[in-house]
Amino acid sequence: MKRFYISAVPLDSNFSIQRQLALPANYTTRCAPRAAYYPIVPIIQDTARPGDEVRVIAVRQTNAPRSENLEIFRRELEELGLPFALTDLTVAETQQKNALLDLFEALTGCMEPDACYYACVTFGTKTWPLVLSSALRYAEKLLEGVEIKGVYYREITRRAGEQTGAAQYDVSALFTLDSIIDMAAEAGVEDRQAFLRLLLHPDREA
Repeated sequence: MKRFYISAVPLDSNFSIQRQLALPANYTTRCAPRAAYYPIVPIIQDTARPGDEVRVIAVRQTNAPRSENLEIFRRELEELGLPFALTDLTVAETQQKNALLDLFEALTGCMEPDACYYACVTFGTKTWPLVLSSALRYAEKLLEGVEIKGVYYREITRRAGEQTGAAQYDVSALFTLDSIIDMAAEAGVEDRQAFLRLLLHPDREA
């Protein structure tokens, strides 16, 4: 089985990345939670199986010849003791439209059919989740045999400026909203808001 894991790598100049023990907040794992610099690393540990083809895509902006945060990511992946292939996908430090379209094109160019996809939206620019969501939608809709298995976000909680905890969420339910809206648009029902509520909350009484 091919498994793709996608994560942004923050710029060194933005902040120094720290290892965090983030407990799963709304999903269960096979393995015990582990402290990690990158939230996608515990996901790899938990989901990759012996014999899987593990592909990791690191997406990062560049403003210096070397990225210490990328090296931290590489070392943390090596600590897992699993064979993996790492793609270093670099883009210029800009939010211009053409640069974002180039990122989408490059990311989709790395995607393949007959694979499971896992992604993290913790790091990266404000526009990164939009590009990532579009790329995952491309993979799901246009490539054969693709499953989007999880989209993850690590939250750091603080009080009075001091860290009080860390939790990790699977936010892939938000990824399905486009499909739900498409279903509502195509349903031909008068009360589309009620139809949306039914799709979003099938366990609730009408």
